[in-house]
Amino acid sequence: MKTFFVDQGEFVGGAERFLIDFLGSLRPHEVRRVNPVVVGAKCPEYRRILPDFVSIEDFELPSCRGGIFRRFFAIFRIFSSAWRFKKLAKKCGATQFFTNTPRAHFVVLVAKIFFRLRGRWIAFFHDFTTRPRFLLRAIAGSAEICAANSIPTRKFLRDRIFPRDFEKIRIIENGVDFSKIPSCSPPKKIEKICVLGRIDPRKGQIFAVRVAEFLPEFNFFIVGNSVFSDKKTVEYEKKLRDFVAQKNLKNVFFLPAVEDPFEVISASDLILLPLAEAETFGRVAIESLAVRRLVIAFDETGPREILRFFEEFVCRKFGKKSIESLRVEPRNFRALAEKIRFFAENPKKTAEFLSCSREFVEKNFDFRETKKAMLGALDG
Repeated sequence: MKTFFVDQGEFVGGAERFLIDFLGSLRPHEVRRVNPVVVGAKCPEYRRILPDFVSIEDFELPSCRGGIFRRFFAIFRIFSSAWRFKKLAKKCGATQFFTNTPRAHFVVLVAKIFFRLRGRWIAFFHDFTTRPRFLLRAIAGSAEICAANSIPTRKFLRDRIFPRDFEKIRIIENGVDFSKIPSCSPPKKIEKICVLGRIDPRKGQIFAVRVAEFLPEFNFFIVGNSVFSDKKTVEYEKKLRDFVAQKNLKNVFFLPAVEDPFEVISASDLILLPLAEAETFGRVAIESLAVRRLVIAFDETGPREILRFFEEFVCRKFGKKSIESLRVEPRNFRALAEKIRFFAENPKKTAEFLSCSREFVEKNFDFRETKKAMLGALDG
């Protein structure tokens, strides 16, 4: 069996890191079992991080973004890509397809429906952007498995696909591989605050720099890059930098994306997740808790479910009915500033959370379970 892992990979985001972690964890007999080929992987950094045993096939997955005219012409590009994809699959002898992004879903769907692509299909959903509903229903009808990276993603799918396809849904959550991360001690005080992730309006870095204006005694590190091929993110980065310059904020620092997120997290005292939009899963949240760093976030889907679960875990651990929440009202940067100051001025409250944060992640988000679920999906 040869498996095509299809992902345009224009940058190393959460979906790409999920795939990198899984492929990097495979033992020799599992490599032979899966026989992985990554199709797409446009970003050089993505290619460099992939394990050496993984074959890579150049392939262009067309974007469907833009106005009505651009989307109209995108339909022709998708059909062209689907035809070429079928030819590539036949040439390489691929018998299984794992799609990691909406673009990949669309291309494989068209290849299956219109060009009779043969092979088993696992469609993995990392976000809420696969729309409209009729396309989701078509994907669910054609795929053997619809993998969801979280409970909110499962709900998203169940609300949109036909009930007859519910049995195809499997939850495969992100997990942390504790063999690859340092065993860190909690910080003694909060001084360095980090926002980690792609620079994108949806990630909400603008709220972090607004908070920095209220809290000049703390240093804020914006770690990540905009995406060169996505004009919206490039403009957003310029907006962030212009705001910092106009306000003369000496406590805000921009750093490029890093290969090892744990290095940045462990060098910080607190991780901020000021999301402007809902996400399916709070990967940075579990990684930060795993290295005993406090996480404060807007109460948005993704981090919300993890942090609420963590708060309940801490309450049970210490026999409490309630505890200071790590979540604040979405888009309320003043409330975010107040929450940061509260934990900075109450180190015992912070220590209470961090005394069991690693245990929480080990019990609920162990990568060994992620890998087992992935291999189960690929094996059928």
